Amino acid sequence: MSVFDLKAGECARITDIALEGGARSRLDALGIKVGEKVEVIAFSLFKSSVLISCAAVRIGVRKALAKKIEVSVK
Repeated sequence: MSVFDLKAGECARITDIALEGGARSRLDALGIKVGEKVEVIAFSLFKSSVLISCAAVRIGVRKALAKKIEVSVK
């Protein structure tokens, strides 16, 4: 299950981030890492992007990137 598959308001723990290079390092710099808790705040109008909260930051990510962040709901 990816971050994009969660509903608005749901929380989960990040299990894997299938990215490399600059995108991965930018997420790491913002505190979005494996093991952190992530919450979906809202989706854009046509679900082309999602606003997430993780490690005291809020960030908007596009659908393609959100689908590469694997999570586990507990």
